[in-house]
Amino acid sequence: MKIFFTIIQCLRSFKGALRRPSSVLPPSPKGLPPSPRLWRTRWRAGRRLFFVFSGLASVVRRLVSVFRLLRTGVRRLSSGVCLQSAFTLIEVLVAMTVLSIMVLMVANIFQSSSEAWNIGTQKADMNTAARAALDYMARELQSAVAGPIEAVNPPASPISFEVIGGNDLLFRSLVGDVNNGRALRNGAFYHAASDNELMYAHQLANPYDPFTPPSHSGAGMLITNVLSLQFYVYTNESALASGNYVVNTICDQLPICMDIALEMLSDDDMRRYNQLSGADQTAFRDRNAKVYSTRVYFPNRKGYSAR
Repeated sequence: MKIFFTIIQCLRSFKGALRRPSSVLPPSPKGLPPSPRLWRTRWRAGRRLFFVFSGLASVVRRLVSVFRLLRTGVRRLSSGVCLQSAFTLIEVLVAMTVLSIMVLMVANIFQSSSEAWNIGTQKADMNTAARAALDYMARELQSAVAGPIEAVNPPASPISFEVIGGNDLLFRSLVGDVNNGRALRNGAFYHAASDNELMYAHQLANPYDPFTPPSHSGAGMLITNVLSLQFYVYTNESALASGNYVVNTICDQLPICMDIALEMLSDDDMRRYNQLSGADQTAFRDRNAKVYSTRVYFPNRKGYSAR
């Protein structure tokens, strides 16, 4: 019964603090300006806040006494004899509630940390894969050749350099075969949009055979989770200076340089992207996709000559 009386007193104290009259003002201090209305208004507001906080402090003190009574677990009988009792139902419920809240908080923290670790790992893997793919493409293209083949009788067709649709590149590069110093290798890099993959293909080629151009034959996957692949070709110095690039070209001379842009998503983001459609898919792509780029120069731009 004492607990219930204490709770009732807490409520009455708080209620009285809220309803305590604030019209009783102390005498105006000395030196008050001729118009004390502003000061009196502030004094009323401060006095009301003081009574409210006093009531809250009284409520807190009485609640502390209530919890102390619950913690002791002492039941007072009418005869005045004190008996040590077990945990009450209220104590068990309170303990279970607090324990449940703590378990949920720890589980939420663990889940958030696990998701953050997973996202960071996937981003790091995506960065590594993208940079490795761009470095590999740059090394292959730096050994590319194009142009007429000299000192050949009968004359052979010039070696061409071809970009189709901005995302399909066909070229020939020096293979460096010790058994055949004049051997070339057909190469191709292209984007398989249906599978979101960056593909590459290699075939050994005879430089004098015009009927074996580079193709997608024997292609393999280089990296996955690729949204787009774009080649920007600058054919000469003036085009590079003015920023005029082309995305479709078939020429018998290598360009001065070429920019490669690779747009990718992580594994989880790619799965979510494939589940969306329309404007939602576009918005998700704008928020989460990352673009990697590099510029490749062609040191063999002067042409391939038989020596």
